[in-house]
Amino acid sequence: MITEFYPTPVFPVSETLCWVPPKQLALTPEQADWLLYEGSLTQRLKQVGQQFSVKLLGQQQLAPHAEESERLKHHGPVVIREVLLCCNEVPWVFARSLFLPSAESSGTLNLQKLGNESLGESLFACKDLYCGPIEVATVNSAHSVAQLNHQWFDQKRPLLGRRRMFSTSGEQLLVSEIFLEPSSLYR
Repeated sequence: MITEFYPTPVFPVSETLCWVPPKQLALTPEQADWLLYEGSLTQRLKQVGQQFSVKLLGQQQLAPHAEESERLKHHGPVVIREVLLCCNEVPWVFARSLFLPSAESSGTLNLQKLGNESLGESLFACKDLYCGPIEVATVNSAHSVAQLNHQWFDQKRPLLGRRRMFSTSGEQLLVSEIFLEPSSLYR
């Protein structure tokens, strides 16, 4: 079981990051392959591990970071959802998703009832899905997600993350994913 080996962090976990266009970071081919992947990360992770699972850390209405608020063009509480995406019971990716309360109550994505299910599967099943450009970030060792990575995997290297805006059924979702030490992005 995931929680036996990796204690559940206090929600919300993530702090703000400096997101930039991919060309501003010197990425290895393996890093670019993962960070700039246009399809569903859930589907890609399912191909890697024999068992894919999602561990919900929390989902509730909260104030977003100022930069996230600007990116969503919304000032006020949003629904913040944080999860771990795991391959073979090992966390590979920390994901943070933000969306307006109206998206949570909409039946299109079933966001209220996702729990330990993948948001990516719901998103990529939408016929009208628009995927915005990918942004990337370096996550230094002082960042809260990097601290979790260090606690779980005893590594202090900077992590890498990606973020993009999705639109479907008139709703926007801002999804960021930080790749943890076990992911093949660091090999």
